[in-house]
Amino acid sequence: MSEHSVLIVDDSSIDLEIIAIVCKLLGCEAEVVSDGFEAIRLYDSKRHDLVLCDYMMEPVNGIYVISKIKEMHPQARCIMVSGFPDAQLRRFITENQLFDLVVKPIQAASFKQTLRLALKGDEGATEAIQEIAFSNRMDTCPALCGESEQVRKLRDHLPARIASDRSILLIGSPDGAKGEIAEFIHRNGARAGSACVAYDCSSRTEEELASDLIDQSGNLGLQLRQAEKGTLILHSVEVLPVSIQKRIAEAFDRMMACTRLILLADEPLEVGLEQGLVDDDFYFKVGSDVLEVS
Repeated sequence: MSEHSVLIVDDSSIDLEIIAIVCKLLGCEAEVVSDGFEAIRLYDSKRHDLVLCDYMMEPVNGIYVISKIKEMHPQARCIMVSGFPDAQLRRFITENQLFDLVVKPIQAASFKQTLRLALKGDEGATEAIQEIAFSNRMDTCPALCGESEQVRKLRDHLPARIASDRSILLIGSPDGAKGEIAEFIHRNGARAGSACVAYDCSSRTEEELASDLIDQSGNLGLQLRQAEKGTLILHSVEVLPVSIQKRIAEAFDRMMACTRLILLADEPLEVGLEQGLVDDDFYFKVGSDVLEVS
């Protein structure tokens, strides 16, 4: 990634140092600045590949800085950083289509993945695998090894699913291998090499889900934009609020045009449907192709 330049804007010297270290570990050229006005001037002159900007700063905050940068250069790729993301910030991120929100304290592993996606995620996918013995690849995936009837069915059905670009719903126990299978599908499909974003729906508030997936106006959120041209793996879709389910159902075709969706559930959606916890349209949209995973 040595060809990429990153502008880091933060008035906390500790946070600046942490972010700069991770950027340099990834081979990026990192330029750090603690003053928002100086950051605007620098970006205007150098057009960095990515801007990482803290929210709460003096004398001007991150919303002001990013607004000015976007006003001058609408295509600027920006990430906001905040220890206390409020409703105003989330609304700004969605309305201005920022690439992501990084919440402090920064976790190095997830931050590295976010940075990689921001800088490399739009380069597209590799070509689909042709004439390859999928069984050899499946032998390298522990979740696909074994002699049980369910494993044999999975191995029989996966090649067609991998070759397809449709959405797929994987159902299995909470401690099962759904996530591993989902990542295997991505790695061996037409979108291999592009972004693969995993998102746990169960640990998010409704406000976060609206910002990350789809808001009341039908705008696609941060996670979908991160996974553009790649794959978005949604964990625990059965616990999504019905309001979010309805939005996803209404925008499903647009979402699929943006990214491939692989949805994971701990139990069949029929259970929630009978209890009124799963929207009818959501059920029929996401449940058209189902695989059971041990």
